[in-house]
Amino acid sequence: MKVLITTSYWKNSSGGGIKIYLANLVEELQKKGLDVDVVFKNGEDQNNYKIKDGESNSIFPLKILQAYLTLRRLKPDVIHSHGGIYYYLIAGYFYRILHPVTLIYTFHTEPAKDNQISPLRRFFLQNLLSRCNRVTFVSCALMSRVEEKWGLKFPRYAITYAGVDHEDVMESEKAAFRNEFEIPEGSIILLALGLTALRYKAEGLKILIRALKIIRDEYPNTILLATRNGGYIPELKSFASGLGLKEAVIFTGDVLNARVPLAICDIYTHISLGEGLPIALLEAMSMEKTIVATSVGGIPEAIQDGMDGLLVEPDAEKIAEKVLYLLKNKNKARELAGNARRVAEERFTWEKSANKFIELYLEGREMAKL
Repeated sequence: MKVLITTSYWKNSSGGGIKIYLANLVEELQKKGLDVDVVFKNGEDQNNYKIKDGESNSIFPLKILQAYLTLRRLKPDVIHSHGGIYYYLIAGYFYRILHPVTLIYTFHTEPAKDNQISPLRRFFLQNLLSRCNRVTFVSCALMSRVEEKWGLKFPRYAITYAGVDHEDVMESEKAAFRNEFEIPEGSIILLALGLTALRYKAEGLKILIRALKIIRDEYPNTILLATRNGGYIPELKSFASGLGLKEAVIFTGDVLNARVPLAICDIYTHISLGEGLPIALLEAMSMEKTIVATSVGGIPEAIQDGMDGLLVEPDAEKIAEKVLYLLKNKNKARELAGNARRVAEERFTWEKSANKFIELYLEGREMAKL
């Protein structure tokens, strides 16, 4: 089976969770014998197909034509689109008139609060997505949010959770990371992965920074690591400085391997105001980390409060209370972390993710034969 993945973000881009999701999914699909090509807008990969600037900046009808010509050249059995490149779905619809191709679209991120759509765009999206064999979501909560926010309906949908693989981190990697970011010995380390690029995540990180100030009243050696080169870093740095926490909040930018800061942190804190189901959270679970996270989006689909992590409202005092509880109750923290790893190993694997998509691909192929 020949599968064409289309995405805005691919390897060597700033795509965050979408990039990680797709890189792992493609690798797993290839392990299972599928022939997978990737057409991408942002990133670099000599083995796949980058959308040229001229195509990307074309008027919409020309984009559709260029996409259609790409489909004719690659001759896929499945067109699986991610991240808003809708013109490949439209081209796929026309391509399907002559070829029995399966169309799949996957939603990854929650619509921003100010991301309203016009009635015309809603009509366009509803008709386009209704022509897909399946529309999938990385969490049940994300599907509900898209339906609520954009007024769309999805009669043929599926939930396709991300996976995660456990990999050990060498002591030399941990030591190098500590040295690079001058992390003082004996620090209590809180970690937030990837909360600097989107507004609803950055606002959550601000709440976490306010919580850090409360925590440091009792544990003054507590620091917060915040990763990713997001557009809100200047604003967040100014916010931390305004609270007197310039030295206590370390902005690392993009990290080559997110498992390294995970390996050295004491508590993983995912404080966001909206989510699909963050891969960073699943990675923390797989690495047996104690987790405090806001009960938003798909997070409660992975974390059961008091069983494999602690869920909390986006309130600085309540977050600080949960973190302080864990710092004072080491046995409970270890119990939560152990349970988190077991859940990750049982429910969230790339093999399960790939198997689910293969099932959808085959289902679409059978429908195309009718």
